[in-house]
Amino acid sequence: MRKDVLVNVTVKKIGGIKMKFIPEKAKTVNGIIATVVLAIMVMYIILRTTDNILTKSLMFILIGTLLVVSAFFFAFLKTLYYEIEEEILKIRSIFSFLDILIPIPQILYYTEKITLLNQSGLAGFISKRFSVGTGYIEGMGKVDMYITSSKKTIFIVTEEANYAISPANMEEFSKLLKGYGIKEQIKDRDVLHKDVTESKMKLNQIFLLNTVVILIQVGVPITLYYLRKLPEYILSTQIGNNMLSFVPTKIYLDRIVGYAIIAFILSVIFYALSLIYAKYDKIYFYRLMLIPVIIAFLLLLSLSNTLISIFL
Repeated sequence: MRKDVLVNVTVKKIGGIKMKFIPEKAKTVNGIIATVVLAIMVMYIILRTTDNILTKSLMFILIGTLLVVSAFFFAFLKTLYYEIEEEILKIRSIFSFLDILIPIPQILYYTEKITLLNQSGLAGFISKRFSVGTGYIEGMGKVDMYITSSKKTIFIVTEEANYAISPANMEEFSKLLKGYGIKEQIKDRDVLHKDVTESKMKLNQIFLLNTVVILIQVGVPITLYYLRKLPEYILSTQIGNNMLSFVPTKIYLDRIVGYAIIAFILSVIFYALSLIYAKYDKIYFYRLMLIPVIIAFLLLLSLSNTLISIFL
């Protein structure tokens, strides 16, 4: 009883004060930076050595995307911190629109765990000891991860979601949660129904996106053809610096329609495969649909290059 009284008094003292915790330093960040730099160097070499217009465009897009995503990711990681204020646990960074607010009374329990991170977020594809993004933990299900070190990880469980953080001073953070009456427990928890529903929604959204991309790929050139904006012959391929290959516009359109039909059939097949795979992976089955999406975007990129060469 005396111990409980001391805990309650501690909570009253910190009730109106901000308690800020910095995350454990991520030792794998240097490896991630090296991977990004290496990838950019390889793509730059390809960009400088290829004569193919499609390949050049693809390298431009990939390099630009990688630079933007990397800058965003490292800025987020550099400014990430955890804060407790007025019975609200906040996961914050320079990007305030990504802040997570967890009312402490909604926390059911927490778990301290040292584990390798499998099927985890964005950085988890590179390292199993570091993860930022949505991931999956065996026995817990879907987890929103803000983990800079799996050696210092606290999993926070609420009725609606699971979270994971890596405060450098994990002992103090754990003591603070206990001061609010939150127990440390280890429980196996099934995948939440809302997470399964969300994954099915993502599957449908990706399928819809893929369908829209395919319709654009078909609709734009056909519309331009009937508006008489296309030339009689269209550049088909470029062989070296001086050799060009042209085909009649109608044959080119037939090819476009044929590619679109194949792309849509692939989309339907992968949609069906995703639903079958959902029996084994309830959370990430929708990722199979990314394969036909990539194919559809490559076809759209090829179309863009062809039209640019016509109108510019």
